[in-house]
Amino acid sequence: TSGGLGRLKDCVSCIVTEERNGIYECDFEYPVGGLNYNLIEVGRIICVSHDISYVAAPAISSEAISDEQSDALTDENGFALTATRTFYPEEYDAQPFDIVSMSRPIDGVVRFHCVHISYRQSYLTVTGSSINSLASALNLLENSSSPANPFVYQTDKASTGYLASADGVPKTVRSMLGGVEGSILDAYGGEFEWDKWNVILHEKRGVHRDFAIRYGVNMLDYNEDLDISGTYMSCVPYWTDGTNTVVGTRQISTGTTITGRGECVPLDVSNKFETQPTAGQVEAMGLALMNETNPMIPTQTIHVEFLRLQDVGYENLKNLFECKLCDTVDVVFPEYNTSGQFKIVKTVWNVLRDKYESMELGDLS
Repeated sequence: TSGGLGRLKDCVSCIVTEERNGIYECDFEYPVGGLNYNLIEVGRIICVSHDISYVAAPAISSEAISDEQSDALTDENGFALTATRTFYPEEYDAQPFDIVSMSRPIDGVVRFHCVHISYRQSYLTVTGSSINSLASALNLLENSSSPANPFVYQTDKASTGYLASADGVPKTVRSMLGGVEGSILDAYGGEFEWDKWNVILHEKRGVHRDFAIRYGVNMLDYNEDLDISGTYMSCVPYWTDGTNTVVGTRQISTGTTITGRGECVPLDVSNKFETQPTAGQVEAMGLALMNETNPMIPTQTIHVEFLRLQDVGYENLKNLFECKLCDTVDVVFPEYNTSGQFKIVKTVWNVLRDKYESMELGDLS
């Protein structure tokens, strides 16, 4: 709100990359002779736009007061009378990023790498055990970390269940959120949104956009990957604590793979139970995980670049085509027989050009 130490108007490039439940980072280049270059230091913060989100930013202006003949009015001392007004222009929502590294090549254009301020949770440590609900888990992170946690946690989920990562061993707050086996994301699911000091776990982040990316219409580039290396048809679930082992009495299957080979794998469900389960509970958990992850479906990822109408002069239609991370859009590519809804799982945003460089689309799971 204060403008910080100064604007970086001579920036050469600035790209923000964000992935669904993944990285959120920024890279920018700045010339040594650029305005305020001397203020850019590792450890300081830059604020940049990150997608097409807008906020109403208050601005205050002062205007001279005049009479009906447009003559300026003054007070008894002869000073001009003025009035102030507050208005709310649209600006891009700016997110704070910590500058964590830099590289100085011979050409005088310095490269800086930054991470979203939410990464600071990697340097907050928490210890807890016997957590059996999402609400309790978030309360632990917010109120029991060392040092004191400046982040605020919100969710629209009301999930219960054992949190395996709360095993009494100290862990960082960020790893408890996701990235380790038995984390909050692993136990309760959802999609994270990182908004300044707010950490929001959505049941489903994003909405379906009434927007189609079509070959021959607005599609600029397309690359599709299909991978069956991690697919399987059935599993034999088991639980173990290193001493005792409980194995499900039957093979769990929820569908067939495209190979039809009947692939079967052992499935470790140990981190889903706080105490030793029965064979029936192990089987039920194996079935639940199979239904949740759909391992018989190949991984399909599409990398697209597309043209938005507001980029070519149809700014009045921008609200119809504003796509963000975790939104779903339609993709139509007749030659590859591709037609369906896909989730935006990665965005690359060009800060200086106020537009996406590219998006990566994945399946809806």
